[in-house]
Formats: sequence, C-alpha cells, structure tokens
Amino acid sequence: MAEPFRDNEAEARFELDVDGVIAFVTYRKSPGAITLVHTEVPPELGGRGIGSKLGRATLDAVRAQARKLTVECDFIRNFMKKNPEYNDLLAEGAGAQEEPAASYKASCFCGAVEVEVTGKPVFAGYCHCADCQAWSAAPVNAFSLWKSDSVRVTKGEGEIGTFNKTEHSYRKFCKICGGHIMTDHPRMRLVDVYANLLKGYEHKPTLHANYGSKTLSVKDGLPKYQDLPSELGGSGEKLPD
Repeated sequence: MAEPFRDNEAEARFELDVDGVIAFVTYRKSPGAITLVHTEVPPELGGRGIGSKLGRATLDAVRAQARKLTVECDFIRNFMKKNPEYNDLLAEGAGAQEEPAASYKASCFCGAVEVEVTGKPVFAGYCHCADCQAWSAAPVNAFSLWKSDSVRVTKGEGEIGTFNKTEHSYRKFCKICGGHIMTDHPRMRLVDVYANLLKGYEHKPTLHANYGSKTLSVKDGLPKYQDLPSELGGSGEKLPD
C-alpha cells in the first residue's frame, strides 16, 4: 500500500505519512515558482528508502503544479543528480549541480572564540521565548539554525562555557568576555549561531517562533507561531500578525 503523500500548504511542506510518522520537504512558493529548502526523514524511518520515495513524489508534485524549481536542499539536489529526468523542472540558471558552499565566521565579544558555518541555515527567523529574552537581554533573538556538521569552532574551543536550563538548549558563551556565541539544540540536531554575529551573512527570516511569549509586536507578514512549527517539534499553531 502506497504511503499517503500531500502538499501541506499551511505548513509550507510536502509530506509523506508512513504509519503516522511524517517525512517532509519544506518549500517557499511564489507565483509559478517553488524553492525546495530542506528534507527531514525521522530516524525511525531510516533504511527503508523513504527519502527517495519522498524526493520522487515531491518532484512529481512540482511537475504537476507546473512550477519552475529552485533547489536549496542538499538531499533534493543529490537526488536530482541521480535522477536527471527531473532537470527540466529547474528554473533557468538554477542548476541542480552542487554550488560551492558559502562560509561565514562569527566570534565572541573579545574575539577569543571563533566559529565558522558552511552552507545555508535550515531555518532562520526570530525567537520571542522568555529564555531567549533573558539570555540576550533583548525582546527578540535573530536565530539561524544550522546542521551540526555545518558548524565548527576554529579558535578558542577551550574558552567556551556552556549553560543549559533545559535539555532542549545548551547555550555557549566565551568564558573570558561573557559574549554569547551559539546554542546547541540536540533534540532538533541543529545549532543556532546568532545571526547578528555572522560576518557577511544576510539574514532572511521566514518565521517568528514563540510569539505567544512576545514582549514586542512585529507586523512584517511572516508566520507567527504560538511556540514552534511542527517540523521543529512544536504545535504548529499560528497567531495573528
């Protein structure tokens, strides 16, 4: 029996439901076009070819919707390299061949610790949770979430301190100057390297997280989540702009 596949426009993602466990590809749509951003296959679905089924169903859906395709997702890019029959979907100049990955560097306040990220963040936006407000002494935290293997410490690893109030977030700081560096989210398998620290990085937010805890209202047209999007383990509940 085929697994149910659907275009969940409310969550901006294609979904493959396998016995109640969801694998998905997130996207950004505009008139006549679509960008595939990130693929997530839960660990419990590993080794069953679910990623390939999801990739094929996603690209078939793009074809059925007659949208010109741009690919940011490494998994979909690699899938298309193995299945070139989908290359005709690509927008002009948007080749599926792997592009040289950009790198960005960040440092603490005194410069004793330096971090480098490579590629593109999986998610970027603004967090309004009470913990981020208290940690940053600001009403909003601009976050960029990267895969853990895309983040490396290039200087001063021994000067990094860690504090975790919960098991969800391990906040990293410089033990010399106290400057904040990043937050490790092990359950998400992602690392938030604070967007304001990344030199040359252009922050392109797509959402507001934990807007139910906001102390500052922001009317920018971006989705506002009560807590987190469902793909990040939240309820997916949205609030008015």
